[in-house]
Amino acid sequence: MPHERLSLSDSIAETVIDCLEFARSGGVLERRVGLGELPRLADLLSTSDGFLSVRLEGWRDDEGKSWLQLDLAGEPVLCCQRCLGGVKFPLAITSRLQLMAPGEDWPDDDLDDDSIDAIAAETALSVQDLVEDEVLLALPIAPRHEECESPSASASEHGSSPFSALAALKKH
Repeated sequence: MPHERLSLSDSIAETVIDCLEFARSGGVLERRVGLGELPRLADLLSTSDGFLSVRLEGWRDDEGKSWLQLDLAGEPVLCCQRCLGGVKFPLAITSRLQLMAPGEDWPDDDLDDDSIDAIAAETALSVQDLVEDEVLLALPIAPRHEECESPSASASEHGSSPFSALAALKKH
């Protein structure tokens, strides 16, 4: 499987790879994934419209180490935590993952290169789970527009607060 392209009819949810075999054979998966196909992102998105470009490549280096590289690009629309409107969040992620076989010594946590991580080499790795994990790690905890008004600020500018009616009732 030196180079495999998934057709648009192939679901990412059903795509499972043997990591070490994928790397050994120099496998490549390319796919345009609908945001609606990623259920773990649903609560964070303002809309499930849109796509992510996904490219997963495997290889072995000169030292015999197995690697995966995941490239993701897209622009999901997240829910602004200030005004609750949609905010576009451009994503361009490149993750290099060293595959660690069972019993193999893990690299030190203080690797000089922050762009490299290590993961356990699975015989049945869900590509959907890998994509969702990397996107979740890249998204902000509290997304918001650079400039926007909170709903409470706009209400005070456009007249009295709904609680002012309660204050008037309390006086009587």
